[in-house]
Amino acid sequence: MDELRDEYPSGWRILVQNESVGYILDMLMDSLPRSEFTKSELAEKSGVSRQSVYTHLDLLLVLGVLEPVDDTSPERYRVCHSSELLELLHQINGTVNERLAR
Repeated sequence: MDELRDEYPSGWRILVQNESVGYILDMLMDSLPRSEFTKSELAEKSGVSRQSVYTHLDLLLVLGVLEPVDDTSPERYRVCHSSELLELLHQINGTVNERLAR
């Protein structure tokens, strides 16, 4: 069963299987909608290596939490103001914090 889970991970496992993705998502949740970052700024503000940002950038784009900003050099990425995933993560965060506060 473990091999099958590794071969076909759930969406949840994709989000949490790498610590760096969690750190980046956490930082994006704290960012204002439409904030912009270079790859280096994403790394610095998330507390992860630049290599981690390079490794996971495609995933973050596919997930719709970031979008490239046209005609920027160095290339910049914007927090998607309409990201369904970030909205759901905020809801999960609120529920967890509420339950832990009891």
